[in-house]
Amino acid sequence: MEWNLLSDTTSQSLAASLRGTAARHAALAHNLANVDTPGFIRTDVEFQTALAAALSRSRRARVRSGEHLAALTFRPRRDSSAPSRADGNNVDIDREMASLAVNTLRHRAAGELLGFRIRGLRNAIREGR
Repeated sequence: MEWNLLSDTTSQSLAASLRGTAARHAALAHNLANVDTPGFIRTDVEFQTALAAALSRSRRARVRSGEHLAALTFRPRRDSSAPSRADGNNVDIDREMASLAVNTLRHRAAGELLGFRIRGLRNAIREGR
């Protein structure tokens, strides 16, 4: 990975959080779209666990964290732990809507923090002008 002003651990963590929340949003929306589909098994994206593991690996390897974080991908996984209804579908609309609301807040927070970081760098480059 080539170094740039946004290749630091913080910026890459925020960018990975944005990718993770976007992937989770897509999975949750897919679950909601299939709430009435018989036999449908919900999916979810555990991006926070993957993000924490990437940060931990980079600390142990003593390399720039940005390299591990930039390469981080998020994939939806089937969640069969939730109880199924009689038709075999395990999507609970209330649970999905609550998860979607929390995920939206996380996405907005990561976006705002990354925006503050970029504005701070831009301000430093212009020497406060």
